[in-house]
Amino acid sequence: MPGSFSSNHSNGGLTGVAALRKVTSGVGDVNHAQLGPYKDSLKAIDRKKVGPLYVAARKWVKVDRNGTSSIIQAEKNELTHQLGVQLRDLRVLDPYLAASYPSAILSRDRALVVNLEHIKCIIATDHVLVTNAEDDTVLAFVEELQRRCASGIDSDGVKQNTTQSSPDLVLLSDKGDMTKENMFPFLEISFELRVLEVVLESVCTHLERLTSELEAAAHPALDALTNKVSTHNLERVRRIKNRMVRLNTRVETIHELLEKLLDDDSDMRDINLTAKQLDMERTVSLQRNSLKAGQPPSSPFGAEPEDDDADVQEVEMVLETYFMHIDNTYNKLQTLTEYIDDTEDYINIELDNQRNQLIRIELVLTAATFAVAIIGSIAGIFGMNLNNGHEDSHALFLVVTIVGTVGALLVFAAVIAYCRHKKLLA
Repeated sequence: MPGSFSSNHSNGGLTGVAALRKVTSGVGDVNHAQLGPYKDSLKAIDRKKVGPLYVAARKWVKVDRNGTSSIIQAEKNELTHQLGVQLRDLRVLDPYLAASYPSAILSRDRALVVNLEHIKCIIATDHVLVTNAEDDTVLAFVEELQRRCASGIDSDGVKQNTTQSSPDLVLLSDKGDMTKENMFPFLEISFELRVLEVVLESVCTHLERLTSELEAAAHPALDALTNKVSTHNLERVRRIKNRMVRLNTRVETIHELLEKLLDDDSDMRDINLTAKQLDMERTVSLQRNSLKAGQPPSSPFGAEPEDDDADVQEVEMVLETYFMHIDNTYNKLQTLTEYIDDTEDYINIELDNQRNQLIRIELVLTAATFAVAIIGSIAGIFGMNLNNGHEDSHALFLVVTIVGTVGALLVFAAVIAYCRHKKLLA
């Protein structure tokens, strides 16, 4: 709401990104000349001048429907009063509690509370408030949001007839289907849906980039492990698998969130804040006219079904595009998961094969030890200190030695033949 928060608007895009990061994080000394259009905003939220208010307030980057950005500072009570959000919604947007709350798109009376990955913002019908602006990915999102909003305004400040925010519009242009009926949803897309589209695009693109980086690192590591099973390669694959599990959880959360919204028409209708406000104004106008005419007031739920369907389709068109995008990323991760599982199965088979070979070698050595034990037993018998009259017979010594050796070899051969017969040895 203009004038509702302590802010100074800046006419222009985000410049001096490094300086802006220092402002939003509150770390380091910043030269006001580096901030460009943000130097007035910096003065407005200087810690020394704000005093005790600094503790209770938070810095936000505000972008209006014209693409004009500013840094504001607002208390929680101001936000709940002006935008109709709840205090627990603001806790969801706290960057320090990011791990405590899952990703969500919450619809309130006059605003959308969006907590998706690194983007945490409050979307109203005429502006958006973004927190955690010291993050590089969030700054890139704000710059893209400004560019998208400014692309709908020409040099004279007049809104153009088309918006460049949706890739489906380009698809229709390539197919030659740019009819009035096909272009109508794009021509009339509301501000909050345009911002939500940029949010979803930023999140989906970010997750897709992380997935591509993970794939690029996973395939060489898995191939190296397949060629040589070593401690280094196993540790390398273990770290990649941990990254994949965490990324898969993040992607699956966004996937389930969009799928849940697409399955519920009432949720999609609530996301279209502009249409909801128009319906409320129309209902109030009808009731006022009915009271003036002396007729009973009409039902507050008297909106035309065609209007409701158009409002739902407008939101569905935005959500479905990025649901397909995140679904493609999710399928990539599932394919990578299957590839890692197949590699693990292959490694286990290789290890089992090596273990079986060791068992076979152990079996052969055991049979050889048994055969040698036979010869040792014979030598022990004849080595006892007993007089039998054959101590000086050289021929008898040769006979006993040869018979014992041949007997041991026969026993060894018999054991090996039995193991082969039972297919214990290949």
